[in-house]
Amino acid sequence: MRKREDIYYNRAKKAGYRSRAAYKLIEIDRKFEILSRAHYILEIGSSPGGWTDVLMERTPEYLLCVDISAKKSDVMPYSIRGDVTRESSWNDIKEFLDGKKMDLILSDAMSHTTGQHSLDHASSVNICTSILEYGMEVLRIGGNVMVKQFQGEYTNEFMNQFKGFFRRNYITKPGASRSESSEIYIIFAGLLDHT
Repeated sequence: MRKREDIYYNRAKKAGYRSRAAYKLIEIDRKFEILSRAHYILEIGSSPGGWTDVLMERTPEYLLCVDISAKKSDVMPYSIRGDVTRESSWNDIKEFLDGKKMDLILSDAMSHTTGQHSLDHASSVNICTSILEYGMEVLRIGGNVMVKQFQGEYTNEFMNQFKGFFRRNYITKPGASRSESSEIYIIFAGLLDHT
């Protein structure tokens, strides 16, 4: 394990976070303040729980965690199992939300990597596209979305596909990310009313 990874791993362990990824969200929030007015949150790809730990520290009014390996829970933070590339999973999400609109959708979801950048990039774009296409149905006007993606040849196309639905968009890579990784976080801020 590399030295920088050791630092974040040890910090997470001391702070009681379930993964070092907690520091990615903390750093992004310090820069963009995406959590400051987020009372209703949908977290996708929630396992192993580092982001959930950070979110619960902010005491949201409502937090639904969705993961392909999650066990259903009716206790806050609420959780359901789902594959967000499938419409059936979004139907389950919408049923669970029961009409609630989210202030923020966060995704740290990623499929199992193959080691082939082009395949892993395409897979990450597919996940992000599904989250934006379906997620906007449960996002309030003015709400924000942040997704993880392996940056590559389709990133600009993805950005162009969705940026018109929002007031602003950003790409960031937190210091807690591995330097050799192509992972980035894409933020779409301020959902516009397109009705």
